[in-house]
Parts: sequence; C-alpha cells; structure tokens
Amino acid sequence: MSQTHTAVLNYCSALQADQYHVRLVNPDGIAIPVTYSAEQIARSETVNYLRGRNAEGFNVYARPLGWQYILLDDLCRDVLTDVAKLRPCLLLETSPANYQAWLMLPDVPPHRDEAKAICRELAQRFGADLASADPDHVGRLPGFTNRKPKYRQTNGLFPFVKLHRWAHRPADFYPGGGAMCSIIDAETDRSSATVPTVRSMTQAKTTSNQDFGVTCGLVRCGKTDDEIRQHLLNTSPNLRERKGKDERIDKYIKTTIYNARKVTVPNHVGAWQKRPKPT
Repeated sequence: MSQTHTAVLNYCSALQADQYHVRLVNPDGIAIPVTYSAEQIARSETVNYLRGRNAEGFNVYARPLGWQYILLDDLCRDVLTDVAKLRPCLLLETSPANYQAWLMLPDVPPHRDEAKAICRELAQRFGADLASADPDHVGRLPGFTNRKPKYRQTNGLFPFVKLHRWAHRPADFYPGGGAMCSIIDAETDRSSATVPTVRSMTQAKTTSNQDFGVTCGLVRCGKTDDEIRQHLLNTSPNLRERKGKDERIDKYIKTTIYNARKVTVPNHVGAWQKRPKPT
C-alpha cells in the first residue's frame, strides 16, 4: 500500500463520514467535482486515479459531507497548541509551516447559517482564513502534492500535504461559550480523573449541562465569576421558571461556577495518532 493510500485511509478513519466531496483543480482553476462514498474513496483504484490527476498538475481537495465538520484553514504554528485544546480530529501541514485542522462537532447544526457562524467564530479565534470559514469549503487531501507554483521546490518538485495527527473524536467545543466539559463527580480526585467524552453530555441534552458547558468555556476564556454570573442570568433558558426564587438561582449559579472551575483544566491532544518520523 502506498503512503498516499495510507494517508487517505487515516483521513477517513478520523472523520468517518458517509460521503466525501472531492475537487480536482487544474492550473487554470478549472474544477472537477466528484462525490465518493466512504467505501469508494478508500479503494486503491480511486486513490490511484487521484494520484494520476495530481501528477498531471491538479490540486486535490476534499471535505466530508456534513455541517458538523469544521475546517480551520491557513493556521500558523503558534496557534496549534490552543487549537489542540478543542480536540480536533485532523491536523495537516498543507505547505511548509501552514496548517489545516478539522473539528467534528458533537451535534450537527440544524441550519447552514448556524454552521457558518460556528466556522467564522472559530476562524476568528485562531486567526484562520475567513474566506475558508464556510460549511461547504474543501481542504487539502493528505498524501498528495500541493501544486501551487509558489511552493515549487528548487529541485522542481512540489511538497506533499502531510497528515500529522488524526483521531475519530468529537470536538471539545460549545458554540455559545467555547469549550464543552462533562461533569466530574465532586468526590472524584482530579489527579486521577479522566474527563468523560463530550457525547455523554450532549446525549443528555439538559439545560443544566448546557449551562455547565458554557461556564467551562467562559472559565477557559478567563472570565470572572461576576461576568459568568451575568452571562448565565442573561442567556440560560427559562432560568426563572426552572429555579424559582432569587436564592435558588444564586445558589445554582455559584455551584455551576464552582464545579466548572474545579474540573476545567487545559485539554491535551491525548492519544491521537502521530505521523511516524521517516527512518
């Protein structure tokens, strides 16, 4: 199996989409769009076809179909540590020192406009290319060469798009407040605790858990308790109907902030796969 085929398989294993939109763009900017099923794009015949077009000068772009997939394009190395805290499923180097990351939201946005707003929010946060902050935008497919003339090397060859890391996992992100967190039992020792997956929280879909996720995001953003309290008072759905008296609302907010500060620690990249170093 070729290294290109391996890169495509790893790319697909991280995303696990049902379909992939591929765009082959020639040096004149003319695009050939193709949609593949997950099975089709993984076939050696498909990869060999794409390799052939790439050798002819076509750039090879792709994206998984679905609004839950968010592309961060044209990232610089300096922001990668912060991006990693959101648990991206893919990290690619598309040209020397230029990166793309893909995030998979825990829930599919119900509307395209909402998906686009999330794309733009994250692009602005990390200084990614706003022109690519779109729920239909394609990124580079790893294992193929970047054929832009400005990247042609002194030996006449073009750099390969490298897949540095990959893992099938939902992003640790909540659109209203940044990062999402699951609640860890108050009695659990933080030093030995492992944070539950985001899906365990999103499946519950309770308003209290949503408030907790927002609060974790605000804590990570450095907000004070007073700022978080005001945010919850302004945005928590039906807070008065849910909690009743001012005393109960105040206690609820204080408890939420306390628990969020207790469990909100920097997220690490975790055990996602790394591209092996050449031998």
